[in-house]
Amino acid sequence: MRLGPVFVDVAGLELTPDDVERLQHPQVGGVILFARNFAAPLQLIQLAHSIRELRTPKLLIAADHEGGRVQRFRHGFTTIPPMRALGKLWDRDPAQALAAARGCGFVIGSELQAHGVDFSFAPVLDVDYGESSVIGDRTRSRCSRKRCRRASAPPG
Repeated sequence: MRLGPVFVDVAGLELTPDDVERLQHPQVGGVILFARNFAAPLQLIQLAHSIRELRTPKLLIAADHEGGRVQRFRHGFTTIPPMRALGKLWDRDPAQALAAARGCGFVIGSELQAHGVDFSFAPVLDVDYGESSVIGDRTRSRCSRKRCRRASAPPG
């Protein structure tokens, strides 16, 4: 059986019979976990293990775990600042901001991997134009439309 194109979620801290049935559907290729799926580090590892044991090839496991207010797993995980903090640091010291961004990426990736999560849906290109209350400090910088157009325009 191949992995399908669809990512689904699960109901809670452990798999229910309905979850198991849904995860075995051939169109499913992965699972996205949320805060409701996390109580403690060991529980997360056990949940990931039970998901992986359902199919071959193993389902992918993801989370939207980017730091700040969108950090799905907290207890036992390093607190990651909102991405806007990296943008503010860049304004003061680009070299230090680059090192901090690499450090955040390493911590997020290694902690998720250690708990059975394959990847995070953390934003990498979100720009705050000031028009969305959802983006806010989740983006690395605030950008006016004029400034962003200038920055992304081809040279010449």
